[in-house]
Amino acid sequence: MNKNPHFSLQTLNDKKIEELIYDIRGYQVMLDSDIAYFFGVETKYLNKQMKRNINRFPEDFCFQLNSKEFKSLRFQNVTFSTTVGSRKYKPYAYTEEGIIALAGVLKSDIAAKMSVEIARKFIEMRKFILENGDVLLALAKLQNRQIEFEIETNKRFDEILKLINKADLPKQSIFSAGQFYDAYDFISSIVRKADNSIVLIDPYCDSKALSFLRNKKESVSLKLCISHFSKLEADEIDRFETQYGKIAIKYLDNNHDRYLILDGQECYQLGASLNYAGKKMFSVIKNENKEIIEFLLRKID
Repeated sequence: MNKNPHFSLQTLNDKKIEELIYDIRGYQVMLDSDIAYFFGVETKYLNKQMKRNINRFPEDFCFQLNSKEFKSLRFQNVTFSTTVGSRKYKPYAYTEEGIIALAGVLKSDIAAKMSVEIARKFIEMRKFILENGDVLLALAKLQNRQIEFEIETNKRFDEILKLINKADLPKQSIFSAGQFYDAYDFISSIVRKADNSIVLIDPYCDSKALSFLRNKKESVSLKLCISHFSKLEADEIDRFETQYGKIAIKYLDNNHDRYLILDGQECYQLGASLNYAGKKMFSVIKNENKEIIEFLLRKID
């Protein structure tokens, strides 16, 4: 048997069983990791024994949580056992009958003893619910309203952030030497506007350009058009890709101008390489000529 290295009989009182019983799909259940804790085994081993004896575990004995159910438990600030937070798969939930069936397949004295204690807690909770049903129903409705309010608030906050990111920036900005932070904020705000793709045409850029591009959204693809004279090193690209995703590199040795193109539709012409943003006088001009944008995209394709 695979024993839980963190388990000891002395720690059984550290967790209150009744606090780990949840109501899911109309059943009162416990999560696999909490049962494993009380039974003194590893969660993986516990579920493995269930699957080996699957005929003893119909759906009203055991089921795996779906993404919505698992997210709901997290949202309600459920205190998970330490194994749940780091696991790669969704937990299994066991009803009272499922827990007793588990004790039968595990065949250990601890599992047998703890299954009896857990069953008693289930019985106590059913009795409490019967005696206090009206109060619990009112509290549940109040909690649901609070959750709905928090979800709606989060949605509105996300919408506001999207509007801020989509807000039109000035069509032209000029930064004097020494305006490092102003230039950084402005260019980073342009980068954050992209939803699908970013193309940077900057023949002589170096690693400073990457400091701007790391502000992109995670799902946005990135293409960097540089010359063979660029000071951007391969190891700098590797470090960037490790954290922020793949960069498609294209070499253009016969190009001088600098452009930043978002989603294939929005184009900003840079007065100098991003290396010099804030170091020297530096301009950013929005180019709304679709023919120019199409020409540039064809050139780098």
